[in-house]
Amino acid sequence: MALNRYEALDLMHRRRLQILVHSVIYYRFNDSLISDQTWSKWALELETLQKKYPEIAEMLPWSDEFRDFNHSTGYNLPLNDPWAIGTARQLLSMKYKHAF
Repeated sequence: MALNRYEALDLMHRRRLQILVHSVIYYRFNDSLISDQTWSKWALELETLQKKYPEIAEMLPWSDEFRDFNHSTGYNLPLNDPWAIGTARQLLSMKYKHAF
């Protein structure tokens, strides 16, 4: 699927947010909301997009933190980021609220 520059920017930004939040959920809270397969798919897609559009990757939030990102792990991402922690907590609370 060919993307125009705006679509690439939008998808790359969305994948960064997803990868960061779900890495916080996994590494900080020892939980998960998505399968490892889904995380790997998103991570590989992000890695590919960042290599194909490096100039766009540099414009997005967390450009330094994601500069050398590869799809093998999210352990080295900013897992202490307040926004990511808050979003992770919100998603986890929704998961457990609906579990009962």
